Amino acid sequence: MTEETKFTQAQFIHPEERIRIHHLNNDIYQSVSWHKHDFVELFYVRSGKAVHRLNEKTFRAGAGDVFVIQAGDMHAFEPITPHFEWIDCMFMPAFIDYDVRTLLSSRKYFASDGMEIEYLMQTMLREYEDKKPAYLTKLRGYLLALLAELGRQGEQDEGVDYVKRKKTRLLQEAIEYVHLHYRDKIKLDDAAGKLGISRSSLNRLFRSQLHDSFAGFVNAYRLEQCSSLLRSGDAPIRDAALECGFVDGKHFRTQFRRRFGMTPGEFRKAAISGDGGTTMLAETDYGPQQPLAIPR
Repeated sequence: MTEETKFTQAQFIHPEERIRIHHLNNDIYQSVSWHKHDFVELFYVRSGKAVHRLNEKTFRAGAGDVFVIQAGDMHAFEPITPHFEWIDCMFMPAFIDYDVRTLLSSRKYFASDGMEIEYLMQTMLREYEDKKPAYLTKLRGYLLALLAELGRQGEQDEGVDYVKRKKTRLLQEAIEYVHLHYRDKIKLDDAAGKLGISRSSLNRLFRSQLHDSFAGFVNAYRLEQCSSLLRSGDAPIRDAALECGFVDGKHFRTQFRRRFGMTPGEFRKAAISGDGGTTMLAETDYGPQQPLAIPR
């Protein structure tokens, strides 16, 4: 190991909150050198790949991977793809009634229930950023559910069924592909070729695990990204639609109304006035109206 840096709670975490969550990518940090800290960190990879070094072990980190960095652990990482995106959850052990020490920093955890961990991390991020009343109470609940899921994995046999693990990894990579290319014209054949499977296998994977076709998932993700633009910006609706990969205005308006129950213009007005736009988004982060879950 090379010379390390030590970070403290006081540098990152407000003492009254005892938790901090943020969304980062390698546009901000090209790499992170060896360091340690006196708080617990959950490092969740949303997209891209990196080499993650944790104490004496080296891991290949990809979409859906979760690492638990205990207080005093040493770690560093370096992205190996042009785009690398992660969510960082830093907290003091006293924030939650859970023995975090039971989670191992010597292993890599997986989003084995499909998108449950992704959903929890993204929901926690939104709660932390919005800071609505009782947000810390809700964060404790979400964090407890997330830690319990990781703990459940740790209690299972390391030899989890290979076929199930492979399906989970393929699905994560397919979703990562959508995250990176949803602005472009996504073809089923291109996505399947990227994963090294047939187009029918890719569609079958999405239908069996997410109960939607690949094209349906792409459409839903584009609508979510567009709804975020409409909620937070003042760009013309047509520009927001184009930015998210919709080239046919009529098709976009039809799909948007079908999904959100209102036109894009009505959605923007509701979001600005607080009459329902943001509430609706909370229920529709990644496509289906419920958190995506892959059955074991």
